[in-house]
Amino acid sequence: MEYFEDEYVVVDLETTGLSPFNGDEIIEIGVTEIRGDKIHKNYSRLVKPNGFIPSIITEITNITNEMVEDALPIEEVLPNFRKYIGNRTIIAHNAKFDVGFLNYYLEKMNLAPIDKYICTVEMLKKNKEYKGKNKKLQTACDYYGILNENAHRADSDTLATAKLFMKIRLSM
Repeated sequence: MEYFEDEYVVVDLETTGLSPFNGDEIIEIGVTEIRGDKIHKNYSRLVKPNGFIPSIITEITNITNEMVEDALPIEEVLPNFRKYIGNRTIIAHNAKFDVGFLNYYLEKMNLAPIDKYICTVEMLKKNKEYKGKNKKLQTACDYYGILNENAHRADSDTLATAKLFMKIRLSM
């Protein structure tokens, strides 16, 4: 039995590609708060990249260059986001990806890295009851009967991940 805290921040990013080391950027940050066994705030914020959003990313996320035109840049969004997270543990589906992106940009801005996180993919790997064909968020949501209304948008993905986390932790 793992020890679980009472408050978490579920985070999901939409990005222009797969690696910040290749110049890929964050274009949306989604957050869902979990307090105890209840979901609280759920929202997302678009982020204006320095470059353009590739058409393949727009096809996946439905986020267009026009949508981020008036959004704040990461240099304005991330310091407030880091302050908001504080010392709370982050939850993400495939946390290595999201935390890796966040820490890359946090380091560039001389802000404290995120070092407390839980990965729901890793939880699925440890959960002997899970019989889904893979560990993708949509597959796990389908397996557990969780509706992800707007997949590949950060607010919807964080809400689905929060519900997934609460289901999985009950069986651990």
